[in-house]
This record gives sequence, structure tokens and C-alpha cells, in this order.
Amino acid sequence: MQSFARNALDKALAFVLGLFLLVAVIRGGNTPFAMSVALGLSICVAAVAGCLIYVSRPIETRWSSAATSLNVALLLVMVGGALGLVTVAAAQWLTLPGRDAYAGVVDLLALPDFGFQRLALSTDPFATKRALFALVPCLVIAASVPLLSRRALLQLLGAVAVFAVFEALIGLFQLGFRGASLFVFDFAGHNRASGTFVNKNHYATLLAMALPLLIFRAAGQFSFFTQRHDATAFSNMCWGAATAFVAAALVASLSRAGVLAGGIAALAAFGLCVMQQRKFSKRVLLALAGGLLLALGLAAMTGLGQLIKSASAGGLGEGLFGRTVMNQHTWSGIVEFFPLGAGLGSYAIAFQRFQTPGLLGFVEYAHNDYLQLLFELGALGVVVLALLLLAAVLAGRTLWLSRVAGDRLSPALACYLGASAFAIHAWFDFPSHIPAIAILATLLFAASMNLALVDVGRKRPAPAPITRLDTSQMPRASESSPLK
Repeated sequence: MQSFARNALDKALAFVLGLFLLVAVIRGGNTPFAMSVALGLSICVAAVAGCLIYVSRPIETRWSSAATSLNVALLLVMVGGALGLVTVAAAQWLTLPGRDAYAGVVDLLALPDFGFQRLALSTDPFATKRALFALVPCLVIAASVPLLSRRALLQLLGAVAVFAVFEALIGLFQLGFRGASLFVFDFAGHNRASGTFVNKNHYATLLAMALPLLIFRAAGQFSFFTQRHDATAFSNMCWGAATAFVAAALVASLSRAGVLAGGIAALAAFGLCVMQQRKFSKRVLLALAGGLLLALGLAAMTGLGQLIKSASAGGLGEGLFGRTVMNQHTWSGIVEFFPLGAGLGSYAIAFQRFQTPGLLGFVEYAHNDYLQLLFELGALGVVVLALLLLAAVLAGRTLWLSRVAGDRLSPALACYLGASAFAIHAWFDFPSHIPAIAILATLLFAASMNLALVDVGRKRPAPAPITRLDTSQMPRASESSPLK
């Protein structure tokens, strides 16, 4: 009975986690309604995970050191953001690092018309509250994914792969059928693929994270929805075609940083699949080669020419110059607010005083999530980045040892490469501030640390040889029968 309850809760947990993918359909999850849905799903996940822990005592699947480091890092971000909502006297607030420049604003707020005598530590407490709400799903997912069994997690990853293909097809329809509003999503624009996202870069991040998972599946390293250990040639070809569509949609997004991040992760995944085929199975190599050729052909028809043109034109230099200036100004803010930080989510408000005429427009994000984290959390941000790096190193070491000792590549390694694509793109953009992208990145990173998934690639012990039983010295039935 206990085993039945555990299996049922295991499947239920995977199902509810899969529902998080639907958040991306609502403008990438970057709306109040989508965040409310994500928060409701987080409560459901926490309830199911709690029941699963209770039923399966002692817990069969334990956290790895990498998973512990990841959860501690997210918890510290939550704690740091919550501390930013603590209020202090206005006079004391002005003595905190980087706050003295707001003396005029504080004096204005102290007037009888406003009556603010105490201020939150964060320079933008309203944005801090929004950031905390957005962080809850990521924390719940990171804590719950290590509890899933191998089969349930593979099915969840299969849903991720299918959803990525769905988004890719929408993006390609946006280019091929510009008048069909059902597929175009009018808010997205028609000159590039952007799926259900407003920003092409965030759309590219989603596709880039899914590519390694699709490549591993196309190479027949595992199956998502069946118990088969060796995938069939036909299924490999189908997933190879799906991988090609996702790669073409990524190129059609015209996101230079997104294509770079996805390209690095995809090349690593492709190379690992080829290296793993020690006997160079023709079936697998043909599937990989066919998918690659199809991807190149579709990319050439959709946006490869425009992408090359935009990368070689002056726009690339202007973009790099703007990012460099933004990073310099952000670093000035980091030094000014250190070690307390400006407050979680407060970058858009606090950055304005550091912006110079050389950087035009309203800058809402730093376009470098690592620098923005230091800007907002100060010294605590350094600790968080160190913990995330530690988690990545520990998980990478475990996966590499598993790859060397295994006869097949683990799905956890594909998840790790997908999360790496996110990490690369986060250096040039702000994917962690888009709820749907942050949720998927957390899911993949946590899945790469699930011990049940990591062990998939280990070699199984060879069965004991069957020896023929020697019956020459055994008495015959007629001789040993007591009835004789």
C-alpha cells in the first residue's frame, strides 16, 4: 500500500511540475496573472512533495551536495530580499551605504502630506515584493525535483522537450504565415520568431535550454515515455526532426547571444553523443547527421542570412558598446551600495543615478544577471554566486564521472548542458528575471542533480554465467525412491 501511494504521489508531483510549462504561454509568464498561477502551482507542489516525503519515510531519494548548495543559494536570495523589507528610521536609512544621495527625497517623504518616518532597507520595496513572489516557484521546484523517481522525471523532461517543439513550431509559423493571427501572436512582431514571448531573446533562451535534451534523445541515449532502454530507429528520426525544428526556430529568433549560448550547448551535446558511440552505430550517426542537415536547411530558409548579417554589421559593435557601458555603470552602483546592496528587484529605480548620457533610454535590467545580483544584494550576492558555482562544479564532476563509467549518456547531463546555455545567456541578457525562463532553468539545473537520473548511465553488472549442472553423480529417482 505504501509503495502504491508513493508511486501515485511521484506521478502527481511530476504532473504538477509539468503544469509550470503553461506559464510560458502567457507572455513568457511575465504578467501578474501568470505569476498568480505560478504561485498557486507552487502551493500544490509543496503539498504533494510534503505528502511524498511523509509516505516514503525514510526518503528513498536523498539530496546530493550539489542540490543542497543550489537550494541554500536560492534560500539566501529569498532571505536577502525579505530583509530588504525591514523598515528603519529615515535618519538611520540615510546612513546606510549608497543611501545618502536620496536625502532630498527622504526629506520630501517626511513632509506631513506623506508622513514617512520609516523606510524599508530596499530602495524599491514594491519591486522587492514582486521579486520575492517570482522566486517562490523556483525555490519550490529546486526542493521538489530531487524527490522524483527516474521514470517520473524522464516523463517530465519529455514534456519539456515537447513544449519546446511546440514553441518552435509557433515561431516558424510566425514567419511563414504572417497573416494568421492564431499563430503570430500580434504583440510579438513578424520579422523574427518569438513564440509566445514578447522578447526574442527570452524565446531563444527557452529553445537553447531544450536543445541538448533533444539531441541526446535523437541519439537514442534514453526514452522519455517508454520503459525501453534502447530507442527505435524510427523514434530517433522523429526526435531528430523535432530537434531540427527547434534549432531552426532558435536561429529565426535572430537573438545573437541566444544563438551563441544554444550553439555552445548543442555542439557539446552533439560531440558527446558522437564520442559515446564507441562502435559508431550507423543508426545513431545517421539520425544525428540527418537532424543536423535538416536543421541547417531550415535555418537557411528562416533566418540564418539575417543573423549573419546582423552579426557582421555595425549593430553588433553598437550592442557590445552599450553592454560595456551598462556594465561599467552597474559596477559603479555595486561599489556604491556594497555591502548591503540596493535591494532585491530594485535595479530599475536605483540604477538611474548612475546612468550617463552615453546610455540612452530607461534601463530596467542590467543585461547581466550576475552583476545585477551583486548590485541588488551586495555581499550576500557574492555568497549566492559562490554557492551556485559550487553547485555547478559538484554536479559537473558527478556527471563527468558518470559519463566515463557509463555505457549511455545520462539525461542529467543533457539537463546540465541546457542549464549551462541559460548561464551563458545570463551574461548578456536578463533571462532569470523572466518567470517562465527562470522556472525552466531551475528545473533543468535541479534535474541534473537528481541522483536517480545521474545513475542512469552507469554500466549494469554483467549477469552471472549459466553453468550446466553435472548430474552424473546424482542418484537416479528409481534408486533413491523409498517405494522400491
